[in-house]
Amino acid sequence: MALFIVAPVAALGLAVAVTVVGIVFEEKKLFASRALAKISLFAVLWVLCSLLNFALVAPLGLVVAPAELEVIAHETCQTLARALHVAFFGPVTIEGQEHLRALSQDEPVLFVANHQTMMDVTTLYFLPTRFAWVAKSVIFMMPGPGWMMKLANYVPLKRKNKESIAQMFAACQERLAAHWSVIGTRSRSTFLPFKDGAFDIAKTGNVRIVPLTIVIPDDLWTWNRRGACKLVVHAPLAADKSKVELKEAAYEAVVSAVPKMK
Repeated sequence: MALFIVAPVAALGLAVAVTVVGIVFEEKKLFASRALAKISLFAVLWVLCSLLNFALVAPLGLVVAPAELEVIAHETCQTLARALHVAFFGPVTIEGQEHLRALSQDEPVLFVANHQTMMDVTTLYFLPTRFAWVAKSVIFMMPGPGWMMKLANYVPLKRKNKESIAQMFAACQERLAAHWSVIGTRSRSTFLPFKDGAFDIAKTGNVRIVPLTIVIPDDLWTWNRRGACKLVVHAPLAADKSKVELKEAAYEAVVSAVPKMK
């Protein structure tokens, strides 16, 4: 009997450890000279708090409708992300909120953004709107954060897999039809032009694209950091333009607010 209890607990503990090490490794690739202790502490808290949230939220699926469970899971992810971000890095400055206020009530949009660090995730959760992530399918396997993403019905994607890409397109259309906005990001180390996916979805669903610029300070992981994380919301782009025009306009908007690329 003890084996039936110990084995799953040990497996979960190993999975959590691997997840934490993975998060630390990903951050240290871009912040090699920064505080390892701070990265590790953040990763441990993120994973453990997400596991606790999953244990509390998942059983609600027995008593609430799937759509309601998705909202609860998303808002739980958002609350944890904001709390951890403020505790470790301070509040996020948002510029261009007037562009969000100009959108029609409950209008779903496609957000496209640059991608620098895993802390882009916590930064984007400060957006005052409901959204679903498009993220690599392997992330959904992470104990805690990945399981919560599944509960929130975010959109998994296996890159260069045609079947997965088709499923991603269908899932994004479903999210947009349910008045959820969708977020996709591009490139961690260098900012390359956007791929076609988001723009094909925008054209097919006739939804507007809102470019976002995420500005992360170089001293993000130092204990006495000075700079604030910033999120710049650009003017929405109507889907009546050609796909090439949309991609170019979105790229130029995002790059315009990246300090090192102005």
